[in-house]
Amino acid sequence: MKLFLPITVSILLASTLFAAVAEEDTAEAEQQAKQQPGPADNGKPKRPAPASTFTPSEKVGADSAVSFPVDI
Repeated sequence: MKLFLPITVSILLASTLFAAVAEEDTAEAEQQAKQQPGPADNGKPKRPAPASTFTPSEKVGADSAVSFPVDI
């Protein structure tokens, strides 16, 4: 029972110090991100690369019947 109070205080101090260090790291990372924009970071949203040309694997004639699912 004599160790309960010192252990509790130690845990609280350690968690407070850990939270302070984590907060400083987060603040530093945010500051660096604001100071050093990336090469493509000009405020415009990035466009995805265009898709390659689609080449079908089968040819279906215009007069051929095509089955569709009935349970939709």
